[in-house]
Amino acid sequence: MQPGRDRQYVTAAVLLGMFLAALEATAVAAAVPTVVGQMGGVSRYSWVFSVYLLTSTTTVPLFGKLADLYGRRITYHVAVGIFLLGSILCGMAGTFEQLILFRAIQGLGAGGVQPIGITIIGDIYTLEERGRMQALFSGIWAVASFIGPLLGGWITDALSWRWIFYMNIPFGIASAWMLHRYLRERKQRREHRLDILGTVTLTAAVTLLLVALVEGPEVWGWTDARTLALFAGSLISLVVFLWQEKRAEEPMLPLDLFKNRIIAVASLGNTLLGTLLFAMTAFVPVFAQGVLGGTAVDAGTLLMPILIGWPISSTLVGRYLTRIGYRTFAIGGSLLLITGSALLATVGPSSGRPIVLVAMMIAGLGMGFTSMPYLLGPQNAVPWSQRGVTTSSVQFFRTIGGSISVAALGALLNARLHAVDPNLNPNAALDPAMRAKASSETLAHLSSALLYGLQGVFLVTALIATATLAVAWFFPKGMASEHQHSER
Repeated sequence: MQPGRDRQYVTAAVLLGMFLAALEATAVAAAVPTVVGQMGGVSRYSWVFSVYLLTSTTTVPLFGKLADLYGRRITYHVAVGIFLLGSILCGMAGTFEQLILFRAIQGLGAGGVQPIGITIIGDIYTLEERGRMQALFSGIWAVASFIGPLLGGWITDALSWRWIFYMNIPFGIASAWMLHRYLRERKQRREHRLDILGTVTLTAAVTLLLVALVEGPEVWGWTDARTLALFAGSLISLVVFLWQEKRAEEPMLPLDLFKNRIIAVASLGNTLLGTLLFAMTAFVPVFAQGVLGGTAVDAGTLLMPILIGWPISSTLVGRYLTRIGYRTFAIGGSLLLITGSALLATVGPSSGRPIVLVAMMIAGLGMGFTSMPYLLGPQNAVPWSQRGVTTSSVQFFRTIGGSISVAALGALLNARLHAVDPNLNPNAALDPAMRAKASSETLAHLSSALLYGLQGVFLVTALIATATLAVAWFFPKGMASEHQHSER
């Protein structure tokens, strides 16, 4: 266990990393519609999110395993370094295709930053203390939630969207230096067998699936042999991955973990939670700019309630988790998610911003209540030697849900836009400069088409939210202490 003062510095370093992740999530989401409007390529809008989620998803278990094998500190440094390199390259991107590529590099590092930070907190604090620490993390997210969307929108409108990526640099450097200086780790064993085949096959499975979802229907059609081949390749890669994880001496994602009911239920719950979170943060800004005619600042403002509600409810969970238990919070959060998603599915030009703001706040509260049991439950159910890979699995399933859902919902949006007008170019509705030059008739047509496409996206999101209640119902009953692993 860390000494008192050193533990405070380590905590501060992890908080900086969390702040970095929060700023990235909120500021970039607010700016992407403007980026797409300037560079074109609305049909590939979802790739800006999906490729980032793809690489951050498939590297999460690997970083978790590296943290268990080589130590938290060196693995965290590598992750931060890759993330900052990707951020710099994103800011320098000259084309939309380059931005997608550099977002992939950024995602490689993001796959380690947040889950390793959470793992470190699990190492240096007890179960009772972790609940209070999660409340502190929630406060950091709340601050970033206020700053991120407005800062991202302001930078985009006043300077350039490129500076949103550059602002990651000082936070990342400061976090890595503090962790290097003050974190004291247990002595690690030195015999290591990394599961490279598992990482490659999992990456191939998710990549082929995303390409099939995003590019297949748009370029070839659902029933074309090339689209079907991509789906088949994804399935085969997944089968090989599962086979590899059963035989590997040190698997990237140990399948034995999922024999534990808490981990199995939390994994499914995190998949659905990631689906809802990334779907809302990706497509609500499109509604703000494309349908309501707002700026990047307006798009960021609509995301603020979901990122404010989450820390508020997380703080409550952190305070009362040991007295109430996991299941109650998971069920209550699911009911809020259903309410917020259903309300979002009813929005239109006449409802305006207030309905969206209320829906986002309710959904944010639901995510906070739900995410805490799905994080602390698995983390506390395993020994120290598996805490890194287990905590990383939380992030893995959350981002796998987000990456697949954003890609699939992006395909749905494109299909509905194509159904309205095969020659539609909605870029003008997303870029304020282009919108100012378009006629009122053109803007009305574009906004109507975008609304039709987004209504389908929000309806599917509401249906997914209903599934979270069924998952939460299967969470084990009892107090958190009853499900804690004993190191004896």
